[in-house]
Amino acid sequence: MNSMRFRAKYVSASENGDYYQVTFENTDPAGDAADMDGPDSPYLLIQRQFEDPDGGRCYVETHDEGYIGHFRLRSIEFSPSRLLLEIARDRNNRIEVIFDIGQSEFEEVERVIDIISGRSSPDDGHAL
Repeated sequence: MNSMRFRAKYVSASENGDYYQVTFENTDPAGDAADMDGPDSPYLLIQRQFEDPDGGRCYVETHDEGYIGHFRLRSIEFSPSRLLLEIARDRNNRIEVIFDIGQSEFEEVERVIDIISGRSSPDDGHAL
């Protein structure tokens, strides 16, 4: 299998110093036990740090161990309803996440995705 696709209920972005992260998941990040899909629930986490030289690699983590590791991104497309991530490697290299977020949430997450992908600099002075 070279691709994974799932639907996410929650999309979030965060930054902590030189670390930037976006998460797509089905478990409420606020911890609402009534909205849990279980420990095997699909998720995607993309993280990049700018503290040390990273060679342009991002950390990718999912519910599927075949997609976990540090990788260069071949491409990343992001819209208010879909993320398409292509990892620069031969197999398990495509992840698509379908979701539904509002415009303000989209802009917040898009800013972090642009930093992670290298399309913009983490030194733009805007904090989440």
